[in-house]
Amino acid sequence: MPGPCPKCGGAMEEGFILDRNQGTGKWVSGPPQRSFWAGVHLKGRAQYDIAAWRCRRCGFLEAYSTGA
Repeated sequence: MPGPCPKCGGAMEEGFILDRNQGTGKWVSGPPQRSFWAGVHLKGRAQYDIAAWRCRRCGFLEAYSTGA
């Protein structure tokens, strides 16, 4: 869990980034490359879940990939 908000010092709360197609968001390595069939080419790219935190006071979002 991150400490206080780096912008205002408020309390951070855990949440997630919703991806309406896949469930939760993913971090994908490299810049996006269009794919004719799938929208974005993902084959062979590293993908990690995203952990997200939001400041209760100012709304600042902080996100981390959960993979190594």
